[in-house]
Formats: sequence, C-alpha cells, structure tokens
Amino acid sequence: MARNHKYSYRIIITVIAVAVALGIAFVFLPKSSSTNDIFLIPEGYEGDIQVNYNVAGAPKLEKEGKFDVIPLRANGTYDTSTPDMEYGLVTDQYYYVDQNGRRTPIDHSCIHVKGNGTSEVGSIITRHQYLKVTRTKCGEQFQSWGS
Repeated sequence: MARNHKYSYRIIITVIAVAVALGIAFVFLPKSSSTNDIFLIPEGYEGDIQVNYNVAGAPKLEKEGKFDVIPLRANGTYDTSTPDMEYGLVTDQYYYVDQNGRRTPIDHSCIHVKGNGTSEVGSIITRHQYLKVTRTKCGEQFQSWGS
C-alpha cells in the first residue's frame, strides 16, 4: 500500500510541475502577433505597391477594428507617419476600391508579398513594405514569385 502512495505522489508532483511550467511559459513567452492590414487599392491598378512608414508630416494609419487601413494612391504608394509596420502572421486583406468607395475583395493569389526594407537619411529611419498586385496573372506562380 505504501508503494502505491509513493507512486501517486510522484504523479501528482509531476502534474503540478508541468502545470507550473506551462503557466510560466504562457505568461512570459512573447505573444504571437499579426500584420492586420487592409490595403485599399485603386480599382484597376496593377503593379508594384510601396508603403513608407515613419514619414514626417504624413497621416497616421487609421484603424478599422484591429486592422490598419492603407489607402493607396493611384500610383500604388502610401506614406504614413506611423513609425513601423506590424510583424507576425500575415492576416492582411486586399480590396479594389472604386470612385464611390465600394470595395471588391482581391484574391490572395493576385497578391505577391515582396518583402520589407529600410532607408536612412540622417538619423531618420524610414521602413518600407513592398507588394505587387495583378488582375491578369493571378495564381500560385504569381503569389510565390510575382510573375
């Protein structure tokens, strides 16, 4: 009988130790984040997209719920004074927007995420986000390689 109690205590102590370790990990490990951007692309636009962050005098990004809204100009660019883009799991949404503000979702196979970069002038660092959108070459090839 004493042997069964000894075994039971080991199981209880092991369960408690695992629960404490998981609790500590949950509290102290960094939380995953998401990009959460909505790109508003002028209807009919096809080509490169560039978003520039930390641009003095430019507007801050507006929010729609948990998403930052990026209203691109006719040439596919946008400047914002928001210091940096969000990083993490890409949860972005893409829409063509007509002259009346109506949004039409763009399939992700029509978007190629090219990457991010930075430039520095004096002590000012500007961050850049690069994408490409197509209406005519949508598919896995375009999404992966941009061609």
